[in-house]
Amino acid sequence: MGICGTQYANAMTVYFLMGIIPVTALIFFIIEIIIGKKRNKKIKPFVISASVSALLAAFPVTAFVIMLLEPPEAEVWEKMVDLTGYDYNESKAVYSEYFELDIEYELYSDEYPKGAIISQSPPAETRIPRGQKVWCTVSKGVQILSVCNVIAIDIETAKKIVNSAGFEYEIKYEYSDEYEKGIVFASEPERNTEVPKGSTITLYVSNGKE
Repeated sequence: MGICGTQYANAMTVYFLMGIIPVTALIFFIIEIIIGKKRNKKIKPFVISASVSALLAAFPVTAFVIMLLEPPEAEVWEKMVDLTGYDYNESKAVYSEYFELDIEYELYSDEYPKGAIISQSPPAETRIPRGQKVWCTVSKGVQILSVCNVIAIDIETAKKIVNSAGFEYEIKYEYSDEYEKGIVFASEPERNTEVPKGSTITLYVSNGKE
């Protein structure tokens, strides 16, 4: 017999035994009244007191024992689904009955769109009790940066600045009457333009006078 079955059997036994107390007290009380009437004798105060006490005590004691031995509600376990790549708000709504989804971190991501779940804890396939909190990392989307100013800077220095700012670069050489050879005289997109991190910036470098 399982745990719940044993608890149920114990509870039934206690219910039966506790039920006998008030019933027995009531029977003896009634018998005492009948005998007393036949013999014209008064009912002994002790019998009345004992009977009433048994009746009054039996019900709260029985209720207390029932509360203690009531089989606990079985905990429901769920297998954690893989939320990676799914929208956070949609997932929170869909799975609200099974677990509590919350944000632990928000990170920029080139791979996942804004609002998508990047990772989760506990991971997928883990068995968790229903209602447990599940933490996730959510994408803030691609980071947007301003194009750095590298005008009038030599190309070697300009390349380092562009790379350190989070961009790729492409170089095009053109003749210029204003800038010396090897100096950046323009960029595309222009400086201070907001573009996604990792974008390619075209650097126009002077090839000297034609």
